[in-house]
Amino acid sequence: MQLAGSRLRKVPVGLKGSGTVDRIIDATAYLLKARGYEALTTNHIAEAAGINIATLYKYFSNKQAILVALHERMSLRWTGALAHLVNQIRGGAPWRETVCKVIDIAAERRQGETGEAALRIAMKVSRELQHYDRAESIESSRLVADMLISRASVDPITATRVARVAIQVGMAALDLLLQEEVVDEALWVGEAKAAVCNYLAPYFEARAHV
Repeated sequence: MQLAGSRLRKVPVGLKGSGTVDRIIDATAYLLKARGYEALTTNHIAEAAGINIATLYKYFSNKQAILVALHERMSLRWTGALAHLVNQIRGGAPWRETVCKVIDIAAERRQGETGEAALRIAMKVSRELQHYDRAESIESSRLVADMLISRASVDPITATRVARVAIQVGMAALDLLLQEEVVDEALWVGEAKAAVCNYLAPYFEARAHV
């Protein structure tokens, strides 16, 4: 497990310490899903994790620090999956089909991961947490930019700009799943796929006609 040292008051030592930190983060994810961000407190987290509040504060200074650790865990899974699929495109896989897989994973993250929907909302409304949401977006954009450079021969400056827009468009479209009364999730995910693929198409198609 890799957590940002700056967000941990004390780095866990051994399996017991790591297990305690994991339980704190797991409990936070569960409570986020069950109660939402506003109702989340460190006392609730400690109780759900089966520890006393002093033990929680030994590792984390407040609930925002725990949310950052939860975000980092989920973000690591996301960027790992994104990097894998981007490498497939760079290796010659059909770009449109693979980009759609990326969007499917992002959609599943919002709907499937325990606490992810509430965490996404918290990352948007909490000024203290917005920095981490932006950092993930920039890292995701970097991977997409590398794909555009290597697969579509887009110059680095343009690739960086296009990648940032593509990621922001896709994320904003999928975040509507958290805000709207969605009847058919697949239709909304399909709109996100269309928006991103139609935006990227000219860059890939220009390369195909060179």
